Amino acid sequence: MPSPVMPSCTSAIASICLVVVKVQEEEECKIMITEKIQQMKVFLWIMGLSLCSMSMYAQLSDPREKFSLSATVDGATNTNFTWKSEEGERLAGGRIHRGVNVKVKSSVKLYSNKMFALSVSPFYNFSNRELRTEWETKKLGFEIPTAHHHYGGTLSLTYNLLAFGKPLALMGMGTGNFSQYGYENASGIVGGILMLTRNQRTVLGVGAVCLVGTAVSWPLYPMIIYSHKFDDRWSINCMEAYNYLYYQASPKVKYSLGLELETDKFYFRPKTEGLPKKAMYSQVSERLGLFTDVQATKELALNVGMGMELPFYGRLRESGYNHSYMILRDKVKPFVKMTVKYGLKQNQ
Repeated sequence: MPSPVMPSCTSAIASICLVVVKVQEEEECKIMITEKIQQMKVFLWIMGLSLCSMSMYAQLSDPREKFSLSATVDGATNTNFTWKSEEGERLAGGRIHRGVNVKVKSSVKLYSNKMFALSVSPFYNFSNRELRTEWETKKLGFEIPTAHHHYGGTLSLTYNLLAFGKPLALMGMGTGNFSQYGYENASGIVGGILMLTRNQRTVLGVGAVCLVGTAVSWPLYPMIIYSHKFDDRWSINCMEAYNYLYYQASPKVKYSLGLELETDKFYFRPKTEGLPKKAMYSQVSERLGLFTDVQATKELALNVGMGMELPFYGRLRESGYNHSYMILRDKVKPFVKMTVKYGLKQNQ
């Protein structure tokens, strides 16, 4: 979990690279619910706006950072689930047996000056789970493998200028997704952030992002970033998918209460009539938890968190496309996670 850093205009827009996958999966979650409850389209659009403007600022890195590498290990308890079709027909039920999930990501600044920044962000996700259909298995008709590998990378370009006397950052980026089966899909995002206020205590920025891809239903999202330091110990960060209230206990130890979006996505090949040849399962959950950050050295940081996970519906659809074939209802469950991050700054 990130520290409450007062961002530059460049770091604010460049941080979207680190969370573009989450932004797109939030959008997928809202598409899925809309398909399921058509009469709530207006309400879900408003909810989508609030999700996209909540807290991308929590993912902001230090603008001086030229390289970072982080690894997150998390786990959750086993829960029962129910598979349903788009029409609401019950297809199967059973239990999700979860193993350890590992997420590794990096950010490398390839080139930067006062106006331009070019960076690449490779990632690798490994998840270990088994969906055991313990009843009505004949209606489901396929098996989901236990081990899942999802990897890829994001290339981003940022351009900084002034608009109405305020710093404005414009950006474009593209992301490629791969699995153990090979290439899956690609997507892109363009957007901008106008920094209305930026001082030692408060940061306020407004902007918009546009998602590009075959699975996009609502392409345009407004965005708000906000950060405020109440005093030397208490601060708050709100942006995109993460909201945190921080307490700085000491120069190297920080505690926080946070609400964050957690995504779960993997690809598989069902080889079943009526289902796509290239299938993807995606699910978005809200995590409410307590977190502890320890800055062990100038380069090395540790974050440990635990709390409750409240899942939205999961959905099975064709890789890179919008149509849902099945919907999975998961249960509320506890979670625990640990992240280790190594970062280098430009002056090192």
